[in-house]
Amino acid sequence: MADIKLKRKPFNGYYRSAKSSEDGELTHTGPSTPAGEYFRRFWQPVAMVEQVGELPLALEILGEELVLFRDLSGQLGLLHKHCSHRRASLEYGIISENGIRCCYHGWLFDVDGTILEVPGEPENSPIPKKLCHGAYPVKEFKGLVFAWMGPPDEMAEFPAFDTLHQSDNELVPYSIDYPCNWLQVAENPMDPFHSVFLHTRVTRAHFNPAWGAMPVVEWHSMDDNVGIFLTNTRRWKEFLWVRTAEIFLPAIAQPPDIYQNAETEKFFPRVGITKWTVPVNDTHCRIIAWRHFNETLDLDGRGDRSKVGLGRVDFVGQTGTERTYEEGQRMPGDYEAQISQGKITVHADEMLGRTDVGVMGYRKLLRNAVRDTANGKMPAAPRLNADGVVPTLAGDVIVQVAEVEDDIALQKEAGKIVGEIVKDTLLFSWEARPVEIEKRVKEWVATKQA
Repeated sequence: MADIKLKRKPFNGYYRSAKSSEDGELTHTGPSTPAGEYFRRFWQPVAMVEQVGELPLALEILGEELVLFRDLSGQLGLLHKHCSHRRASLEYGIISENGIRCCYHGWLFDVDGTILEVPGEPENSPIPKKLCHGAYPVKEFKGLVFAWMGPPDEMAEFPAFDTLHQSDNELVPYSIDYPCNWLQVAENPMDPFHSVFLHTRVTRAHFNPAWGAMPVVEWHSMDDNVGIFLTNTRRWKEFLWVRTAEIFLPAIAQPPDIYQNAETEKFFPRVGITKWTVPVNDTHCRIIAWRHFNETLDLDGRGDRSKVGLGRVDFVGQTGTERTYEEGQRMPGDYEAQISQGKITVHADEMLGRTDVGVMGYRKLLRNAVRDTANGKMPAAPRLNADGVVPTLAGDVIVQVAEVEDDIALQKEAGKIVGEIVKDTLLFSWEARPVEIEKRVKEWVATKQA
């Protein structure tokens, strides 16, 4: 191994060319891997409902080859792809009144894996009693299909986030494939500094110029370590913009309004996206998500429902199909930054700094959770609020506060105060919470203007 001092010299490519080991404890999610076992203790979205048509849908999730279908009675099934008889793929199966029939020898499998028929075998064949085909429970929810791929007797409650149950809110599903490991996509929301550079200063303003203001950021673990959230405070003209964003473990992120206008006061309009980063295998992942549309978001009308769906979403730089390679080079987005790290990024070759505190915290939280699962500990469930759903922390608070001599200190104070208020009101009902947040924030602003 080359002396570490040689790696610090100019033209040191030769000394830095040796490959380091990847972080398999976090990046590998196949069956029986530590992170794979952890992921299997959560409901995972596997497809959009619109993808489930008249024919079976072959897919891969967590390194497992599967087939998703809806039988003629309307039941959804998610089965292991290869027939338990002679391994023919059920993507060529014939959908039946109950379950799916293998094309090769006609064995019929119900949506729970029960073998209903074994044509060609003796009438009293013991095979149906001796064997059950691999299958997973599924749920259809607001245009997405979710699966439980963990032990059946450890099935967790289906995630009921408050943002998914708000009234007068349209949830538009979408799904985007990434040819890289899940973690380098999932950790992106805990790095708000990339918005300053990737989305604004380095290329041009993907969203609006306010994103280019350098923020004051603090990261915090959620209660019971079920996730991590940040406060991200910017000065923009006469306004302070405090943005809270969050990740629930293992990889559920909620960024606030992506088209937020930072030049009008707002008191906690909620999220623009709810997304899962789902490992397909170790070198591919998929974002399966909803875009939110309601009257409190995107007040300038820049979002476009018609551009949200399978392989597409209505903001630039998120897919490998919307633009040419040259366009991606000229104005790279999240997609280019994330997949260009390699199939599986190598953490040992990174040089992390102050802007990476959130990424480091997220990885640490994940690693502890993965190891807890390996030691037989079940992941903690988030607490419920007064409405009986999981309260979340993501949203925007924008207030008009005059700039002061030590404005960085003011931004830090604003972020601290808003973060505390958002967390203190976590268990309030949906209707009461923004009212209380507005009241408390205005009280703090009044002390700054006295």
